[in-house]
Amino acid sequence: MRFTRFLAAATVAAACLAPVCAQTSSPGYHTVACFKVKPDSGAAYRKFAADEVHKIAQGRVDSGEITTFYLLRAVFPQGQSTECDYMAIAMYSGMPHLLGTEELSAAIKKSGLAITPEDYVNHRNAVSTLVSAEVFQNQAYVGTAKRGDYFEVNYMKVGDADIDDYINYEKKIWKPLAEAYLKDGKRTGWSLNLRVMPAGSDLTYQAVTVDIFPSLDAVFADDPQFYDRFKKAHPDMELGTTFEQYGKLRARALIKLFVLEDLVTANK
Repeated sequence: MRFTRFLAAATVAAACLAPVCAQTSSPGYHTVACFKVKPDSGAAYRKFAADEVHKIAQGRVDSGEITTFYLLRAVFPQGQSTECDYMAIAMYSGMPHLLGTEELSAAIKKSGLAITPEDYVNHRNAVSTLVSAEVFQNQAYVGTAKRGDYFEVNYMKVGDADIDDYINYEKKIWKPLAEAYLKDGKRTGWSLNLRVMPAGSDLTYQAVTVDIFPSLDAVFADDPQFYDRFKKAHPDMELGTTFEQYGKLRARALIKLFVLEDLVTANK
């Protein structure tokens, strides 16, 4: 699953701010670019994102290069120590590919902007710093996000020997619950994603799940009906035993909260 061609994803993110977390089901991949906004550049970054990033992303979606584009803004944590002020995620129906100057030039032309690839990169670097770029394989997805939704991102630490068992367990146990939450209107989506690049034994997390909520209040609301929802989804399973197994397969190393600031899909 860890192909050397995934190294191209870092170039994709560095050459073009390629946002998004998308609305495709597996198989497929997505790139995640983490950006830190430079001091006193918040308003300038938002203008850059609206004037250039959105338009170029629309051109890339309309040409079929990517399927969807999301720009997520950090809600918690915030401040100077926050690693990612924004996360830009580009969804691919297949494997991510290298985006060089020629491809970026074509995307800019498609967008209608009167700038060069060098102009674009300079504008981006003037207001932000690329912190990291990663590649994930889409494993499962429920629902459809919309602008203003909140993304609770759960970074999962999983042992190499347990990764397949963990992925299968998430699909078996949590996906039906995510579908129940969606039906009840408590959440708008959920996804399961396997980190494929960078790779190695020193990673702090190997997988990410994302719970998508319609409001900030929904993120922090109590769920007194969870047990009933669980029993309806899994009538032959015992709650305590099920989540004890969860604990053996993974540790939730970190939780972050983002809001979906921009969403780009194909023009109808």
